[in-house]
Amino acid sequence: MSFYNSIYNNVYNLYRSSYAPKSSSRSDAHNKSDLKNIYNSIVEHSKDEPVYLFKPTSDIERYTIAMKESAMKFGHNISSMGGQDAEQLFEKKALYSSSPDNAEVSELPGSPASVSSNIDLTIESLAMPQVNKGVYLPMDEKTLVPASYSFDVTTASSSYELQLNISENDTNHSIQSRLSRLINNAAIGLSATVSQDQYGNSAIMLFGNSTGTGDDSEPSFIISDDDTSQTRGLVDYLGIKDITSNASWAKYTINGESKTAPENEITYDNKYAITLKKTTEPGQSVKIGVMTDFDSLKDNILGVASSYNQFIKTAAEFIDKQPRTSLLIDSMKRMNSSYAAAMDHLGIVRNEDGTLDVDDSKLSNALSGQATASDISALKDFTKSAAKKISDVQLNPMDYVDKRIVAYKNPNVTHYANPYITSAYSGMLFNSYM
Repeated sequence: MSFYNSIYNNVYNLYRSSYAPKSSSRSDAHNKSDLKNIYNSIVEHSKDEPVYLFKPTSDIERYTIAMKESAMKFGHNISSMGGQDAEQLFEKKALYSSSPDNAEVSELPGSPASVSSNIDLTIESLAMPQVNKGVYLPMDEKTLVPASYSFDVTTASSSYELQLNISENDTNHSIQSRLSRLINNAAIGLSATVSQDQYGNSAIMLFGNSTGTGDDSEPSFIISDDDTSQTRGLVDYLGIKDITSNASWAKYTINGESKTAPENEITYDNKYAITLKKTTEPGQSVKIGVMTDFDSLKDNILGVASSYNQFIKTAAEFIDKQPRTSLLIDSMKRMNSSYAAAMDHLGIVRNEDGTLDVDDSKLSNALSGQATASDISALKDFTKSAAKKISDVQLNPMDYVDKRIVAYKNPNVTHYANPYITSAYSGMLFNSYM
């Protein structure tokens, strides 16, 4: 089972990095009860789902991945504010970073309800992957002898042989581009890109997917064709054998205490999850702590509006190619109109395209005393309803795909669950990937 899970992760991450890039979230980790709830939801949903046909295309792949990721991001934000329980929603105190460009912070799952530790953080260096930068070659030259070339990639845990057939029509740039795609699609712990300079030359760059190993003298990966099965010479020709920069650990201080970490995702005091993003300037630091009740509530409301708008905008991008998406946006518009009065009192304005604008001054005044308990309660109900609607999209991203219904299920007969919904989604990705 772990083998197939690994393959599916590679497939999904390939499309996600192309169509819906995002940083990982600790909310992606689920316990058994979470997974059981998801399974039960799929089972319940599949009982009445009609049988349909659709033509798998790259447009549908982009659409479903983008919609699923956008829905997941909204769900993560709601979870950070207390979850879909209306009584708990917005009750969690929000964390803050004085410089999100340098470091972002979130609360660790299961941490104490009242997080009070204040942090003074400086970042000396980030954790970096190993880089092998090839030599710059004239892009249009055809110098390499046509043949079937191969080379070995050795990592800490595995060894792989990659092969590349080069024809007489291949230029330096086409060889570099094809090799880059080969490495990115191989899921071997490396990624590649092609860089161009101002003189019409290009070079391939290889990056390890992991950062520091704890021993700078030990490479994260080794590229060689000294003992390979096909023609040698590709490694030396492209110049990708030598290490340009070693993998390294992050170096930082918290409240004056020096620390190191193999990744840029760190934790503190079993309460904070901190993402290191950029080094701090000499003499400067990042302040991390807990907002006041007023600032926390305001930040949560702004966060709901922002992630809700992002979901609506993502859906709107696909209306031309997936017209049924307009049904989703229309239903979201009708839903937020039900809470119009309370949202207006809080300075939340509904736009024609379904997005929300927040009047910062009016919101601050409302939270300072003008807002009633029913206004806040209505906003919680709106957020809960939006989260439920968007979680349905996350559960079944195929719901609004343009498709042909083949058969409806008889509503008078008890139906058994089938895996058709989720297998259609994952199968579409596998078909294209393989």
